[in-house]
Amino acid sequence: MVVALLLLSLTRLVGVSIGCQDAASAAARAAVAAGGGADSSAAARNAVGDGIALNVSTAGQRVNVVARCPVLPDPRGVLPTVVEGRAVGILT
Repeated sequence: MVVALLLLSLTRLVGVSIGCQDAASAAARAAVAAGGGADSSAAARNAVGDGIALNVSTAGQRVNVVARCPVLPDPRGVLPTVVEGRAVGILT
């Protein structure tokens, strides 16, 4: 039973991690498409949903995006409760 719960929790963690990376990539694409000046959080929220914390910074020609997504805690408290996705976009 414990192994089954751990596998289900790990599967959920991997799914949220992939979604969080997709949200960071979507936010970076939106920021690059808008020239670095637009709010790209809408693109990230469309990819993952509400509850995501997004940090977008511009340094020169680079747009750095860090997305932090919450994960429901597993019953044993072994797995992390927040995962990060990172993406970088280049402004042209």
